[in-house]
Amino acid sequence: PLAESHAPVVATVLPHTAPPQVAITAGSRWFKLLCFVLAGLAISGRTFAYMGLPPLFISELCVLIGLGVFLLLPGATAALTRPTSLLILALLGLAAIRTLPYLGEYQLDAVRDSVLAGYGVVAIVLAAVLLGQPELLPALLRRFRTFAKIFLCVMPFVWLTGMVGGDALPKLPWASDVSIVELKPGDMPVHLGAIAALTVLGLSRLKAWYFTVLLCVLVAVSGAISRGGLVAFLLMFSIAFWARPRSHWAGRLIIIVFTLISLAALSNLEIKVPGRERSFSAQQIVTNLVSVVSDDATAGDLDDTKEWRLQWWKSIVDYTFFGEYFWQGKGFGINLANSDGFQVELENDGLRSPHNGHLTYLARMGVPGFALWIAVQVVWLYAIANGYYRARQKNDGAWAMFFIFLFAYWAGLMFNAAFDVYFEGPMGGLWIWSVIGVGMAAARLYETHPHLLRGPEFAISE
Repeated sequence: PLAESHAPVVATVLPHTAPPQVAITAGSRWFKLLCFVLAGLAISGRTFAYMGLPPLFISELCVLIGLGVFLLLPGATAALTRPTSLLILALLGLAAIRTLPYLGEYQLDAVRDSVLAGYGVVAIVLAAVLLGQPELLPALLRRFRTFAKIFLCVMPFVWLTGMVGGDALPKLPWASDVSIVELKPGDMPVHLGAIAALTVLGLSRLKAWYFTVLLCVLVAVSGAISRGGLVAFLLMFSIAFWARPRSHWAGRLIIIVFTLISLAALSNLEIKVPGRERSFSAQQIVTNLVSVVSDDATAGDLDDTKEWRLQWWKSIVDYTFFGEYFWQGKGFGINLANSDGFQVELENDGLRSPHNGHLTYLARMGVPGFALWIAVQVVWLYAIANGYYRARQKNDGAWAMFFIFLFAYWAGLMFNAAFDVYFEGPMGGLWIWSVIGVGMAAARLYETHPHLLRGPEFAISE
């Protein structure tokens, strides 16, 4: 929907001024807390998500604090009246209806499953914070620039520790099934894709060569394990490259990637990944990409998991669109893997939802809930596309690229959720709703405060 000519985009340049001071308010404090939580989830994954005292962990605490300060926010009314917010409220209402009847039987399991939609309150609260204090939007972009550098420097150590330690790593005292380092392979490429997209779009300046090399290595090692994550990264990079095909940094990244893959292929480099049939090699990366669209007997556990997913997804479509759960779904609380007959963690019934967050909405909330989920995305995408086109017409380069960045981040998160249990937990759930919240606010702020992303600080870089 964002097809457009590739004419150069030039940012409107205003005289250099220092970044405006952000007033210390309840909203700005919560904004900092949310940024900290999002960064922790991206870097430490499930380990960070379990920080806190059961059953109240840091992500849920952040959401509850956000609800507490919402009524104090000057942008609350403006946020609530956004079209996307109205649909989110409808989705939350239906989720509550499909949760309350099961509280007695499933108790905390029902509450835990309902956060799939419940995290949606973060989008509304974040939009209210940004609309009430517009200067937080450029501050958010500055924070993400810093996060990008920290992420690239820290993740090699986190990833290596997780891969080498494996099951031998100590567990959290209050969560015996969670290691002190635990990160799902598919999560990291999504944030790497966002970092790459921001840089291709000229909104970040990762000029140092080692940042580019780190990014390429991290994409390669995680992409060899997670085909969903690898494709999500490529999707995000492609969206950014489509918007700015003349980006010098994008050209350097492509050259480095092909060089590394070629060297790995020529040297026949193969590193065994603990606990999996897959290994890190150039051939494995290619196999991961090919297996997304075709069946290959040499794909090992790739085709096994693919076939398992497809059978489960077909079962969900059958009993909702064409079955008795059309209107209401199975509700929040029931273990879908057990109910649908696709449990693979037989010892502890650990798997609860299909590896597709979109179909989890369908299975638990029926066709009406699934339709509301899709409607939220469509209305949000329209606002982002509208903002992008208006920014192009006014030659506001930074704004145009920022809208593309949000679209790319959204696309990567949505794609990864189509192949993993992602939106059902805070690692994906808080991130997707935060991106939606920023987009809601940005679409409005471009109308009322277009100066926010103008000036030398946000000039598009090569």
